[in-house]
Amino acid sequence: MSDPTSKFTEPEFAAGAARPADADVVIVGNGALGLFLADELLERQAGSVVVVGPSHRDTGASHAAGAMLGCFGETTAESLRTEAARTRFELGVTAHDKWPEALRRLQEFAPSNRPLQTATESHIILNSIGAELDNVNFAAMIDALDQYEKPWTEIDPNDIPGYRPRTEQRALRAIHLPTEGAVDARGVLAALERRLRQRGAIFIDQTVRKLIGSDEEVTAVELDDGHRIEAGNVVVAAGVHSESLVRTVLDVPELMPIFPGLGFAMIARRTEGEPFTSVVRTPNRGFACGLHVVPQGDGLEYYGATNRLVHTISSVTWMADVRFLAQYSMHQLDEAVATHEVVNWCSGNRPVTLDGFPTIGWMPVSGLYLMTGTYRDGFHCAPLLAEHVANELQGKSGIIDPIFQPMRKPVATRTVEGSIDEYVEHSLAAWFETGAQAAPQMTTSQIADYYRTMAVRIYEQLGTDYALGPDILLYAQGNLHGARRVARYLRTAGSAGEAARRAGVGTGAGGSSSHDRHSTVSRGQRPPARARSARHHRPRTPPGRGSPAVGHDLLDLPGPDAVH
Repeated sequence: MSDPTSKFTEPEFAAGAARPADADVVIVGNGALGLFLADELLERQAGSVVVVGPSHRDTGASHAAGAMLGCFGETTAESLRTEAARTRFELGVTAHDKWPEALRRLQEFAPSNRPLQTATESHIILNSIGAELDNVNFAAMIDALDQYEKPWTEIDPNDIPGYRPRTEQRALRAIHLPTEGAVDARGVLAALERRLRQRGAIFIDQTVRKLIGSDEEVTAVELDDGHRIEAGNVVVAAGVHSESLVRTVLDVPELMPIFPGLGFAMIARRTEGEPFTSVVRTPNRGFACGLHVVPQGDGLEYYGATNRLVHTISSVTWMADVRFLAQYSMHQLDEAVATHEVVNWCSGNRPVTLDGFPTIGWMPVSGLYLMTGTYRDGFHCAPLLAEHVANELQGKSGIIDPIFQPMRKPVATRTVEGSIDEYVEHSLAAWFETGAQAAPQMTTSQIADYYRTMAVRIYEQLGTDYALGPDILLYAQGNLHGARRVARYLRTAGSAGEAARRAGVGTGAGGSSSHDRHSTVSRGQRPPARARSARHHRPRTPPGRGSPAVGHDLLDLPGPDAVH
């Protein structure tokens, strides 16, 4: 379906004779991370840049994003609980300040006359639908705003423009965040492409079949039609496809796994009632982001809420997700949504790492850089991460914490007991929001006990003392493929019990890594492999010894072909 948020017809991507044989930097991935990085490199005149990715961006996250420019609106009770979690949170805080300049540069390349920024403020509503988890995260949000001295005010929910929910699902409280808005994701991507073409970037409308190189270095990429492009450096920023692509040249078991987080949203044209003029959303709940609406301009509104970890990357969603989003938008945001005209269905796969932290940094082979794993923060953090990666590609100091290195041990931010409690809270939130039914005499504590038993059982099957986030735990609990993949990785990574007990002490703090950095390789002046290895090589992290008991019950289960 065509994108109604854009009046601009995208130019043809370079193909055929336009395809180069080599480049200083090849960026695999044409989402927000890849395009902002390309723009940053060309701004610095860092050499030739080729961006490879399908123009339709099918299965990608960026084209389906709501693109809320908010970090405090995403705050949960876990966001600041440990030093490592705070380090991740502050990526968003720092990235927020990059957007005014980014929008200033891009607005002249916008595909329509509408501003790229579609909202300048947010309203967070607290209703009684999402169980106790909403209260916990709402309080955490206010605490974070106060800690960072950001502006907010509590307001009457009835004063929010466009907000007209069903009476029994009305908000009990609401806060106004005057500095957290949103951008038109599809408009920003189109503007970046226009700007990049004008500045000499080359786009290849294909996918990369594999990376070319050896155990010591990556030298080229091979496209799906067999064409090869030699590269001074290759940056893999291909979202959920990144891990499998890296493994075509570096298949190491300790590489942080990435899972597809399938999200669904819809863009609808308002047909009646007062329009929304700000982002309106609930706190994060039920294994996903909160229910939200984002103005798109010209009478269009973006509705989103869903996130579901899946085993297979897909561009389609479940009918249940469509029903969920439509019904609860009508109930919790605006009853008039029932008559809106859906003009675009958006689905995409967020790259979700096992520990919930991005994977940003050099790989253990020369010339290969990984830039993914940003979950729901990729679009918002893209300008900041582009600056950081460009620095490292040019041999300068990075500007984010080295905790996000791709070959790290899984970052510990919770205990197993805390993980189980969190899983129960999210399960209850999903239970009540979806209107699930139990026997009339069954109490909330009995439902909680049921979910607690499920969580304990999956930990026993995984055989690990590494504490998982609620979304990963749900995925492992409900998907045999997922459980086996989690178990295999954790066996390789080794026991993290001691790390969990130390969570928040001495993790994730400090400035840039003191490791050596890559320097820019000029086109046609590629140094010999030995010199490149000496300058670019990162020592490979050895696999952890682990516990011989980790995941044996799951690893001994029959393969997927034997499961009926």
